[in-house]
Amino acid sequence: MDNVRSKRLDEIKNDFERGVFLVLYDSPKQKLNRFIAATALTIKHALRGFLFSWPLYILTFAAYTIPGSSKLLFMLLLIPALYLSWIILSRGVREDYDNLVAGYILKSGYLGRMLFHNKR
Repeated sequence: MDNVRSKRLDEIKNDFERGVFLVLYDSPKQKLNRFIAATALTIKHALRGFLFSWPLYILTFAAYTIPGSSKLLFMLLLIPALYLSWIILSRGVREDYDNLVAGYILKSGYLGRMLFHNKR
């Protein structure tokens, strides 16, 4: 996998190599690549969170459609669903971004490798 992505910034000990890395890392193209990667990871984990917690959303909708039901019941069911989705989303995005994007020069094809990587 070393030929697929660069060395991580904290692995570089040579000052010259670190300087060249930082120039590339701070380039507009790399900043755009990191933004696209963060957006793609957010979408990936949002879908994953929704697929994991969809029963909570269905229960919330069911409570909302019951005639004469209290809207408080609706809110009490919605809050845990949203909280669970937020936890799944934020933790997954942060971990994947730290492991796959932050501190690397992103080479062509990074998006597919990032989204469909194998965790070993």
